[in-house]
Amino acid sequence: MSKTQILLYNFNEEDRLRPIRRYLSRHHIQIRIVQSSEYLESLGFLFELPGFSKNPVFNLGQNFQEEMMVLKDFTNEQLDEFLAFFRENHLSPVNLKAMLTPVTIHWNSMKLHEELMKEHAVMHSH
Repeated sequence: MSKTQILLYNFNEEDRLRPIRRYLSRHHIQIRIVQSSEYLESLGFLFELPGFSKNPVFNLGQNFQEEMMVLKDFTNEQLDEFLAFFRENHLSPVNLKAMLTPVTIHWNSMKLHEELMKEHAVMHSH
């Protein structure tokens, strides 16, 4: 059985991160806080999946400030419960979130961030 995992980016407020971490650990979801120095690594590498190796290119300054989450192997029910947790605890939603897919597994965090920003802009332009 595969592990339910999540990558978290830019959750810089401890008062916000603490209840999220508590929720995830209570639900046995493995958490990785991604550092900006890792933004050029493939998502497959960040999730420690077999067949993905470290990117030899060092990240010099490519960065973003927005919170972002990448979820791996969440069931629909787990996802619904996690999103409900934000509402129930009056935590503002994370606008940039994605499920790991066969396509995004090869992307790095910068590419995913760029795509999610485009998607978010389109969704909120109406």
